[in-house]
Amino acid sequence: MINFRKAGLLILTLVIPALVFVLLKLFATNHYDLPYYHPQLTVSGEVEKNNGDTIFYKVPYFTLKKTDGQPYTEKFGNGNIIVANYLPKVCDDNCKMILGQVERISALTGTIPNLKLITLTKDWKGKSTDYPPSLDSEKWQVLTGSADEVDSIVKDVLKLETKVPRAKTNSLESKLVLVDIKGHVRGYYNLSDLEETDRLMGEIKILNYEKKSN
Repeated sequence: MINFRKAGLLILTLVIPALVFVLLKLFATNHYDLPYYHPQLTVSGEVEKNNGDTIFYKVPYFTLKKTDGQPYTEKFGNGNIIVANYLPKVCDDNCKMILGQVERISALTGTIPNLKLITLTKDWKGKSTDYPPSLDSEKWQVLTGSADEVDSIVKDVLKLETKVPRAKTNSLESKLVLVDIKGHVRGYYNLSDLEETDRLMGEIKILNYEKKSN
């Protein structure tokens, strides 16, 4: 009888963890697995695949001007984690709050050297004392151009106008896009929600860990 009990306990010890693992694998959400956005489509409208894997959009390079008027080309997919947002010409209180959140994110560059921040704006007219001091620095650059140039990059290149399901807001002025080291879009974030900023900072660290582990 004692042997049967021991055998039963041994089976439970082995089987239960295996069942828990299977259930988690099948039904749980992996919060450390960031999604990919914008699958490529074929001419017929079907999702394009390579050896069974979905092919996703890669952000191409674009050229705008730095605040000193010199042309600057931003390249994606070359090993940098890039976050980008849009700065309206008139920066109201909400806009300044958003920039404050981006400044929090910029602090990560101290421990993640391949993190870059880009703020796009139309017809930049110079710095303001209302802006964070780290704005327009080596790690957080302001790139500017005409309205048509910036609108095209915002809409067609960075796809910042993408509607994110269940987001509290899809306002362009409060949205930020996260691009991984290979140029894939991995997330959109509403920086008027402080929890979204925290989530973004955590997911930047996840991408950095993925880079190190690979």
